[in-house]
Amino acid sequence: MTTKSTSSRLSLDSKECSALSASDLESHCNKCTPPEDTIDKADNDDGPHAQDSWFAWAVVLAGCVQAMVTLGASRAHGVYQEYYVINEFAGEHTATIAWIGTTQNTMLNLCGVAVGILSQMYDPRLLCAVASCVMGVAFVLASFSTRIWQLVLTQGVLFGAAASFPYILGVTVPLQWIRRRRGLALAVVYLGSGLGGAWISVLTRTCIETVGRPWTNRIMGCVTAALGLGLSPLIVARQPPRRPTRLLDLSVVREWRFALLAAAGFFAMGPNTVPYMLMPTYVADVLKQRSALGSTLVTIINISGIFGRFLAGVLSDRFGPVNMLIVWVLMAAASQLAVWLPFESVPAVIAAAVLFGVAGASIVGMLLNALSQVYGVTRITYISGLVYMTYAVSSLVVAQTTSLMLDSVGHGVDYTWPIVYTGLLLLVAFVILLVFKFRISRNITHIV
Repeated sequence: MTTKSTSSRLSLDSKECSALSASDLESHCNKCTPPEDTIDKADNDDGPHAQDSWFAWAVVLAGCVQAMVTLGASRAHGVYQEYYVINEFAGEHTATIAWIGTTQNTMLNLCGVAVGILSQMYDPRLLCAVASCVMGVAFVLASFSTRIWQLVLTQGVLFGAAASFPYILGVTVPLQWIRRRRGLALAVVYLGSGLGGAWISVLTRTCIETVGRPWTNRIMGCVTAALGLGLSPLIVARQPPRRPTRLLDLSVVREWRFALLAAAGFFAMGPNTVPYMLMPTYVADVLKQRSALGSTLVTIINISGIFGRFLAGVLSDRFGPVNMLIVWVLMAAASQLAVWLPFESVPAVIAAAVLFGVAGASIVGMLLNALSQVYGVTRITYISGLVYMTYAVSSLVVAQTTSLMLDSVGHGVDYTWPIVYTGLLLLVAFVILLVFKFRISRNITHIV
């Protein structure tokens, strides 16, 4: 009897629904549908520490370091790309050399589903520790590689696949511990990629110029393995791993919310690595500047990303992650089409690097925040792994397409079409996110 009474209060028949105004109906639906955070709050008593506690923020800081040595190292690959193009493999096509960085970034995200599945079966601390050791081995093996295909396998495939574990676990496990300030927590975690990209770029450039590329790989192998292994004990899941009934559950893929967010991620995150790869060679080929400016631009993007991530995190907590993601994607498109493209000068490319660093570098973290807003954090590692898989495909396609454009259309020196291509992809993502926003609520001020 009680169940029936409760059910009658939470549901309306078709006549009652037609009698309600649109705003009243939306209010009724919001009351009937329990928000995702209710689930998180119910889980708050489990585990040795509470959500939003000092230990929770210690897990966030550990995730920051994991992002530093994984995503940060990937963001610094532009320094290697520049060295390979100008020095070590000077006679090779840019598109051929780009396979090293492309496969690294692709594997970093393509293995997201594997990370999500294994994280439901094994302790994330163990997964991070083993993967960190493999990352170090990958860099050491790369130091003995003298051909492009060897570097694709070592610095690309092996490092990228290993780095996906501490990277994805490092950015998703902290979400289980933070409930009130998830936007800020993700900003702190992704701060690691900005800081890592900045100091790893400088360290890589300095080491290449002083001890050569092979020893640079060995040094980076030791550094990434030591930092990743040292912080792995803090990547603690709030609940023990539970083997899923189905290892690969694709039911979420059929939902329109997931489809739109994954599509937006495909078009927004694919161009995410292009400025890191093209700006260092752009200043040498087009602006005829010293190669040091190229690595400086990578550092500028990463440092600007620090500010952008914190600003995005704070504003997402206030106005909603989807709303701010729409604004940030539009800013990233403007950095390419309105700043970099029209002006062929050093100040213009620096301004484009700053604006892209603020906006473009934050897109991945903001999309993850949007996923946690929509689906909660219970299975966020697995669901985000599915989205990162689309990112892997798009980054592979976009990176290779821009390199082919540069070689075939631009003859290695005209960057117009690669820049236009990158900006247009971001505009497509902008439109998809608008559709997602207005499907949820047509009220432009509604927090989503």
